[in-house]
Amino acid sequence: MRQAVWCVVLGCLVLSTGEAAAFTGSDYQKLSATERALYVAGGVEGWFAADRVLKARPSPLFNSIFGKIVRCVSGRLSTVEVRGIVDRYLTKNPNERKQPMGELITLALEEGCRS
Repeated sequence: MRQAVWCVVLGCLVLSTGEAAAFTGSDYQKLSATERALYVAGGVEGWFAADRVLKARPSPLFNSIFGKIVRCVSGRLSTVEVRGIVDRYLTKNPNERKQPMGELITLALEEGCRS
């Protein structure tokens, strides 16, 4: 048993030594429309969950960025509409496609919720 535990620990260390690659806008654009909608929905749902689960009052930074997006999207926009906002942002900003998708979703929805 002890040997098995050490094998698992060693395996985890070996696997974790590689460089983690971020999922970029270019990667996102290779997905189907359904997959893109699910990806964006997962990001937005994470903000909803954080907003609900955290018992502490959100920080001013969280509230100023993510709180506005949550209030803008929650109950107002469908998953397909949110995906459309992100897709349009990437079409308008091709130089941004190398950025991590988490950042791009935030930027796209910040812009989309301003209008």
